[in-house]
Amino acid sequence: MKPLSTKPSKPAGAKFEKKQASKGFAGFCKKTYNLLFNDDVYLRICGFLIFGLILFFASWAFFTFIYNKVNLLENSFMVQKLFKPDIMKGIGPWAAKLFGSTNADVIKNFGIWGNVILLTLENFANNLIFVIIFIFILNFFRVGRWNLSMIYFALYSIMWGAVMGTLSLPFPTGTNRVLGSLILFARYGLWVWFSYLLLIVSTTQFTWMAAPSGLDWNWEKKRKFWPLSFTPDQREVFIYGLLFLLASSFAEARIFVHYNFF
Repeated sequence: MKPLSTKPSKPAGAKFEKKQASKGFAGFCKKTYNLLFNDDVYLRICGFLIFGLILFFASWAFFTFIYNKVNLLENSFMVQKLFKPDIMKGIGPWAAKLFGSTNADVIKNFGIWGNVILLTLENFANNLIFVIIFIFILNFFRVGRWNLSMIYFALYSIMWGAVMGTLSLPFPTGTNRVLGSLILFARYGLWVWFSYLLLIVSTTQFTWMAAPSGLDWNWEKKRKFWPLSFTPDQREVFIYGLLFLLASSFAEARIFVHYNFF
């Protein structure tokens, strides 16, 4: 009779630690990844929010603490506008003349808010051009599970981190470079980033042509090119995305006028 083989059993603690590890960071990443493709548009927002912020902070930390080169991206499309912002000094005197007032405060206030309104519209038009090209049009194409606009969003989040980490925006950040760059991002960059997120999430159903994977480019038509359709939830998120885009355009215009009017 053969003796029974006795293998050393793994301690219960090791199994528990392994199970906990699988539910830790790896489990968090898996859940976040699955949220990116969830059918519920609001759960997709959570997935994109976590995914985008991780990329942003990783990029920001790298360019803040490791590759420390100020103004590295000052001439990039993230900073430069298709329509170059400029202050129109004649708005205040024109408004004062129109309303028959020569009060200096009236001229100043009309000058400030007139420029804010004009630059808001200009910034909104600039952002809308990028939205149409890199979100709406790219959402017509999908590779595997990834709409091309999702790939753009990942690169866009990384670029925002790089811009803030290298202090490439033409606005002061104060004496504390680390906190100053994050505060500046929160003042307007966060809102334009979030508006892009909402517009991507609410239009992923635009997919017209899809390829099975990055290695198999046999494109297949998924729907008719037109018309585009929205569920009630998608339409609501889409409208909020446009409103956030307008609000971020106003915030940027307000900052630009604040630092350049006088």
